[in-house]
Amino acid sequence: MTTWHDPDNLMAAIRQGRVRVGPHAQAVALILHGGRAVEPRPRRSRDVSYLRMLPFAPAVWRASRGRVAPVLVHNQEGGWIAPTGSGLAQTRELVRRLAHEHGLPVVLLGHSSGGWAALRCGDEEAVAGSVALAPWIGEEDPDDHLREKVVRVVHGEADTVCSPQRSRDFIERLRSAGADATYQGLPGGHALLERPRRWHVLAARAVVEVAARG
Repeated sequence: MTTWHDPDNLMAAIRQGRVRVGPHAQAVALILHGGRAVEPRPRRSRDVSYLRMLPFAPAVWRASRGRVAPVLVHNQEGGWIAPTGSGLAQTRELVRRLAHEHGLPVVLLGHSSGGWAALRCGDEEAVAGSVALAPWIGEEDPDDHLREKVVRVVHGEADTVCSPQRSRDFIERLRSAGADATYQGLPGGHALLERPRRWHVLAARAVVEVAARG
């Protein structure tokens, strides 16, 4: 595992897709795949967690009509919930580099451990808000850092990997504090395989909404 002290060393494990920022772009969507925290990932062409997120990039582009430029990254070290904290440091560094390079706000879109990272790093100054799909949420995960941000969570109600109840409770705490936060439950489990196009459309619409509100 890399250490989080050196940004360049930290980012050596990240493969970043091309960001096509057109003349009408108003935000960048950083797309974070899921995956286990302690297992190195296979190559992108064989990484199911990464491949699952591929359709979300064009869905965001279409839904926003080019106003949100999507970029999908691949973390070769594993999921974003690394014991060293490197996953969160990597996410924050990606946000800062994208904002610096393009001068645009960033919307975080993540699945599973990527959804967890999207929520945990949603307080970055450049982040307009977070969209989390079936996110992992720990019992003691904080929410106060998101109370000034836009948060959208979509979760399969039959998910046995990441708890939809924890997602609902997380959003309820944010809403009770006055945050712009919503939860939407869908049929199906964790892998986004039941009516996948519905996931793509809902996530893309949420990203567009967050970009507009953030």
